[in-house]
Amino acid sequence: MGTVTEFKTLGNEGPSAAYTNGVADGKSARAVGSALTLYLQVGIDDYARGFRAGFFGQVNHAGTMDER
Repeated sequence: MGTVTEFKTLGNEGPSAAYTNGVADGKSARAVGSALTLYLQVGIDDYARGFRAGFFGQVNHAGTMDER
């Protein structure tokens, strides 16, 4: 008998938990007028990307960053 492996395609699972948390934190930071740290300005992980999307208001209805 062979081994069965489940393959998942990338990008079809929706936003990660880190991205979603970043969006929420970014919206909160914008509301209170916080400044962006260097990590939040240039970070390439999901949290930093989500934070910038929330901070700059670039979240579409699907919960992902708008492509501009």
